[in-house]
Amino acid sequence: MTQCKSICVLTKVLSAALLLIFLVSPVESAVYNVEDPSRLMFTIHVPMTTGEQAKVIFPDGRSEDMGRVMAVPTKSRHPSFTASKYGIGGQVIATAANAHHIQISVEEGTGRTMSLIPSQTFANAPGAGASFIVEGVGGTGLWGKYAPFVGSPVYIINKVGVPVYFNNLQLFQFATALEIRVYSPEYEIEYFEIENAAGGRAWYRDAKGDHQFATVESGVGGTGRFEGTFFQGLGKVRANHPGVICISTSPKREVGGFQIVPLSHTYSSEMQKTRRMSQYIVLRGVNFEDLTGQSPFFKGWVRPGDSEDLDSKSGWVSCKIDGEWQELPSISGLTEHTLENIEAFRIYL
Repeated sequence: MTQCKSICVLTKVLSAALLLIFLVSPVESAVYNVEDPSRLMFTIHVPMTTGEQAKVIFPDGRSEDMGRVMAVPTKSRHPSFTASKYGIGGQVIATAANAHHIQISVEEGTGRTMSLIPSQTFANAPGAGASFIVEGVGGTGLWGKYAPFVGSPVYIINKVGVPVYFNNLQLFQFATALEIRVYSPEYEIEYFEIENAAGGRAWYRDAKGDHQFATVESGVGGTGRFEGTFFQGLGKVRANHPGVICISTSPKREVGGFQIVPLSHTYSSEMQKTRRMSQYIVLRGVNFEDLTGQSPFFKGWVRPGDSEDLDSKSGWVSCKIDGEWQELPSISGLTEHTLENIEAFRIYL
């Protein structure tokens, strides 16, 4: 009897392993960058068991508890938000102070996602039942200093302890945990600067100098009621996904901000309104190339600032008024003209 049970268990393990082999093909794996262990900053580990601690694990083996797992997904969301179609399965598709979204696959031209959200938040994109919920408050911890980048690789840890790219929904039935590996960017960028006027430059500064990556199609004039800014501090990045970077202009527990979007994304059904609204900066490629989901601005470098870390410049946004760089003015709610006197913005990394 014991021998029969052992054979049954071995058969199940082998069947699962064979299914994983067939689900992850060489063609699929070829779209991923080779991971450089020397650039690993930390790994976010979320168990599939409620009550257990989600953790941040550092390369030297140290770990930090991030809060108890309060719920695990019972389904995925498909179709997900419009810009998810630009993502790659097995990667973070959106990072924010109130929610992170994980791309599983692109099917019929739209993304299939699951989300990682704190217990104290609100976010429309996850969808009911399609989220890991971890004890915590938006703008801090996993949604602050330990937020991943857009493009961070995502794995499920299967029942035999092997990490596998989470790029097929069938893999989820074998998961004991979800892991997100967060790597430092390929090279260091000090800041992005965007001139707030049509025809202005959008560029970044690194060790080799200044590099223009976009031209401003239209500047921003006012602020909007972007709900996630409730969890982010004044003058910090609130969110980044392939089609939006959101900046908070309001103190935590108030709502107000503006967004930066690529021109091509404004033609999607979800974003057509942005072309006639003053709460958005619209960028186009220098040679009219599509910026949606492209590095370094809409993927790989920009992530939320920690709402409670006043010393860190990561995700901090400043502005230029009358030729002087200063902190963003504190503005909440829907306004039309409150940002018109700002000449340029800088986003620090």
